Amino acid sequence: MYLSALQHLGPAWFLRRLWFQAERSFGWLERRCPLQTWDQIQVPDDYAARWRRSAPCLPIAKIDRAFLAPHVEAWAVENGHSPVADADLLALGRFRIFNHDLFDAGVQPRWQTSVLNGASVDASVHWTKLSDASTTDIKGVWELSRFAWVYPLVRAWVLDGETRHVERFWALLEDWMQANPPNRGPQWMCGQEASLRLIAVTFAVQAFRDHPASTDERLTLVARLADATARRIRFHFDYALSQQNNHGIAEAIGLQTAAVFWAYRPGLFGAYRQGMSELTEQCAALIGPEGGFSQHSTNYHRLLLQLLTWSEIVERSVRSTLPEAVRAQAVAATDFLASLMETDGTVPRYGADDGANLFPLSGCAYDDFRPAVGAALAIFKGERLPVGPWDETALLLLGPTAASAAPALRPDADYPSAGVFTLRHPRGTLFFRAPQAFRTRPSHADQLHVSLRWDGEWIAEDPGTYSYNAPGGWDGFAGSRFHNLVTVGGFDSMRRVGRFLWLPWVTCAPRWQADGLVAAHLGFPGFKSQRRVIKTANGFVIIDRMTGLVKQEGACTLRWHGRSRAGLEQLTVACSAPSTEAYVTALPDGGEGWHSTHYGSKEPSWCRRITATGRDVTFVTALGCSLRLEANSFFADGEEYPLE
Repeated sequence: MYLSALQHLGPAWFLRRLWFQAERSFGWLERRCPLQTWDQIQVPDDYAARWRRSAPCLPIAKIDRAFLAPHVEAWAVENGHSPVADADLLALGRFRIFNHDLFDAGVQPRWQTSVLNGASVDASVHWTKLSDASTTDIKGVWELSRFAWVYPLVRAWVLDGETRHVERFWALLEDWMQANPPNRGPQWMCGQEASLRLIAVTFAVQAFRDHPASTDERLTLVARLADATARRIRFHFDYALSQQNNHGIAEAIGLQTAAVFWAYRPGLFGAYRQGMSELTEQCAALIGPEGGFSQHSTNYHRLLLQLLTWSEIVERSVRSTLPEAVRAQAVAATDFLASLMETDGTVPRYGADDGANLFPLSGCAYDDFRPAVGAALAIFKGERLPVGPWDETALLLLGPTAASAAPALRPDADYPSAGVFTLRHPRGTLFFRAPQAFRTRPSHADQLHVSLRWDGEWIAEDPGTYSYNAPGGWDGFAGSRFHNLVTVGGFDSMRRVGRFLWLPWVTCAPRWQADGLVAAHLGFPGFKSQRRVIKTANGFVIIDRMTGLVKQEGACTLRWHGRSRAGLEQLTVACSAPSTEAYVTALPDGGEGWHSTHYGSKEPSWCRRITATGRDVTFVTALGCSLRLEANSFFADGEEYPLE
């Protein structure tokens, strides 16, 4: 295991981990980043007056609310849900968590209590004394402090102009700051969480900057929050950068945000230079040439676009833009996700998903990617999606923009370096996950996974991520058995050696053929796994061949996961060997038959399992066409195709 980790992660990764552990163990980090009170962060007496005169303005601060309100109201009517309803629930202590469920946190919120199980984390100690690998899923403790509740308050105020929404924002912020002094407790454990929080606060203050409730004393509080956030990021920035994912990008943008909007001391100008330098390097390292992102996840890719959109807005507020190289990578990343998106805004889910949705600035569902993709298209490409409620996000972030209509149809996705492919049919989409290389840690053991959309519905898909750290055997639906592929025995295609680490990194070597795409890997002990996908005149065919490398037998199981049994029954499956078939749902203790649309929640779904034992086993699955399997070929709607 250690040799494999050294091979894939490199000696520098190990040395950094040893250093980070030493920083914690010997208290070096605590001494550099000490416990403080808010009053110990000195802000000049005339800061608020200078801020009002000279702080850059975001578009939300420049646009007359009377112009915005009719648009927001019309979109609320179209969605059937007004942001005022969510805003007023906050006054009762009820917060919407992970963009879905309501949680009763109290009128004076219990900031250190997990919204997932009610457990509390000690808020009296320095954050280095706490661990995110405890039995409590730390995501549940951090959720309220991501400040997603800011956005419905802004939307509600834009809609009706009521002062109660502005006062509610300030009251909640003041309460949070009283409960979370700098570097004390779980809300300071993660620089990315601190950055997302500062972005939310900055957006709200820009929206409310001319409101009488935004007093000098309150603006000074935000300056202290920005200062503490920037210091927290800088004192442990190397750790975020070593993650090689959205942590480094988010924290770089956190520094940019603090320096551009809240600079009152020379050190924050240095934070800006550092943030922009690291953002440029992180984008170059983590965004591939085709626009794929290092985290191998559609939802984390959305977060990437949201962060880069915000960063560009921040730069434009000071009459500049992001560096040309970063903008080019942002364009590639935007095209990547846009090409995967269906007309209803959904995307083929793959990889981990912690519920992140940085800008819930529309009434669209969590799995509707049009708000994020539409804003990115507008700011980076001058394009727009068809008109709809998702436009609220772009309007509130960017203001009115001149954007042409984007192409209605996008080509099949073909991203070998990201391991992402699609085949499109007039009735549906086949998504194929076949990574040919990993530059950074794989997210799931999902090699050769296929998702299927038919007649406007995802009938076979990745079940999502329930929790990164839930009791009872749940593993975040990351293992091979939670994906639509063939497994051998009880093995995964890679060995899981940590919550976020699989070894070795198994790749697939995909290649196009005349009638489709084929890929294979050697991840299951003693077996070669090969999958071929074909688009026919009437649908799709998926051919799986499992071959024992030393002619040994193995129990091979093909799984198809879907939200409904009726959807999975649309698949016709044939096998070359005697097989058994079962539909299972809601198995206990981390078993199959579950679906998680939102982090921290799960609901029963279905898994169709076909199992056969042999040395050389072939499964053929068809959607939309008839199927007949013979010894050396199969027939789809009467047309013969060789198995090889």
